[in-house]
Amino acid sequence: MKRIYLWMMMGIAMLFASCAPEKVKVSVVATSDMESALFAYDYKFLTEARGGGAAISSYLNDLKKECGEQNVIYVDNGDALAGWPLNYYMKSIDKSETTIVAEAMNRLGCEVYSIGEGDLSTGSELLQRHVKSMKGAAVCANLLDAKSGKPLYKPYAVVERNGVKIAFLGLITEGVDKYISASMMESMGIKIADAESAAREWIEVIKKNENPDIVIGLFHTGASSVTKRNNLRENIGQTIVRNVAGFDAVVCGHDGLRREREVESIDGKKVVLASPGRRGMYAVEINIIGERGKNGLENKSVDVDIKSMLTREADKEYSAALRPRTAEMGKALATPVAAVKGEAKAVDALFGSSAYVDLVHKMQLKYSGADLSVAHPYTIETGFAGGNISINDIRRFFPAGGKLYTVKMKGSEIKEMLLYSLTHYYKNVYKKDGSLLKYDREGKRLSENTKDLESVAGLRYNVHLNKKKDEGKLQILGLSNGIPFDLDKEYTVAVPEDMVMTVNLALSLGAKVKSHDMQQRIASISDKEIPELLLDYLKENKVVEMKALGNWSLQPAAWMKTIKENEMNKLANIYFPQSLIEEDMVEDVNK
Repeated sequence: MKRIYLWMMMGIAMLFASCAPEKVKVSVVATSDMESALFAYDYKFLTEARGGGAAISSYLNDLKKECGEQNVIYVDNGDALAGWPLNYYMKSIDKSETTIVAEAMNRLGCEVYSIGEGDLSTGSELLQRHVKSMKGAAVCANLLDAKSGKPLYKPYAVVERNGVKIAFLGLITEGVDKYISASMMESMGIKIADAESAAREWIEVIKKNENPDIVIGLFHTGASSVTKRNNLRENIGQTIVRNVAGFDAVVCGHDGLRREREVESIDGKKVVLASPGRRGMYAVEINIIGERGKNGLENKSVDVDIKSMLTREADKEYSAALRPRTAEMGKALATPVAAVKGEAKAVDALFGSSAYVDLVHKMQLKYSGADLSVAHPYTIETGFAGGNISINDIRRFFPAGGKLYTVKMKGSEIKEMLLYSLTHYYKNVYKKDGSLLKYDREGKRLSENTKDLESVAGLRYNVHLNKKKDEGKLQILGLSNGIPFDLDKEYTVAVPEDMVMTVNLALSLGAKVKSHDMQQRIASISDKEIPELLLDYLKENKVVEMKALGNWSLQPAAWMKTIKENEMNKLANIYFPQSLIEEDMVEDVNK
């Protein structure tokens, strides 16, 4: 009797156990703005990679071991093709059917990816070749065919994993026209629709046709919002989530910031927006936890976290599998393309007209047809001593990408921009052995970024260090062609992309040019990035002499030899990074 009772109790327990809901967990790992950081070697900064594809592969492997391979999904949020010289290599040198970026992302198991403006800017041929060779699905709801008005790619994709149905809706920034010229967009046959309207339209389609358990946004637009003070719609992730109900989590990108913030949607639901920043230094992890029930995922929760890849060991198998192609790319990028005569040291740009910055000025004036050119040193740690120059040398020489813009500016604005830059960057000097540059309290690094030191080509001027701003510190002598400089005249000015995108201090505080105003001033945008234009310039001239234009100088000239010697001694003992420390580009969630 006791045995029968025992079997009855075991049967009842098994019955209840079979009726108990099954708990499930699915993890989504997302990156954004990977640019050229998919390999063990960083082809943007020409150093060993920090984080990047090999570290992400290692992280995914460990997560799959912990959670089960079937419970991990990797997605990307756009701009994987961006970054020079990687995209130049794929466009002009390696035209393989499968792009090297697609091979890397396929090895990472990318199942869904959105399209970014950096992907579009590489041109139709490369983008379509890349999409065709990707195993995952491209999604973008507001990138439309200009003729039909229909999305060029799937607006969304659905991935079902362990009984959990997840829909990924893709969007691209509405600020594409800030990075791609109107003529290029026309030739590509594309137009950009309102991101918020597209989200509202397609999330209803997803609900109706797919009935997913979870909806995740892949927004290649920053997690900012439209405000009364800032009506720009380039980075509007918050605005979309606030006004469009139905998202469970959103991955943002495009602006390069790493951040996590919670936003209340129109239906009262709290949604986390997370941005992993650039170049695979961090990744967003979205953990979906719930119970599998008759009506899909029940009692669900969505946990979002940002994971660092900086200290993670690289996946050696991943790197080894890509090595045949990365070795070939490395060889191509190191091949000489032109010869140069003379020496160009970046540090010389701190003390007047220099061969380093003036090479960029010469190129910008030639290819833009502008009246004037504005440029700044991106580093003081590089230079070139003559001989053959390769694509890699161009990257070292000019460690920034971006297009070449021409903008309209009045003579008075150019003067105020230049005056602010010089006053902001240099200290007033009242004696022969005085200190010129500004350092931090410990004297270990320059306190001002070299990107804030503007120079203008096509204009002749002197900077009097021993005079204050309102005492004639900037003395404009006229245009380089001998024509007087007119403060009331409107000039066409060639500027690098970063000045237009960020509207730096010299423009915003000096010339009083605001972000929304700058967009109205754009006259043209190059189809090629500045390093590629520089490459074209070198190839066209075959042999280039590194020589300063000599159109501006620091005064009193008799003091400058001693001042420069003193400053060079200080600079030899300080730390000055070649580029911004990108992992520190974080925005406080409460801001």
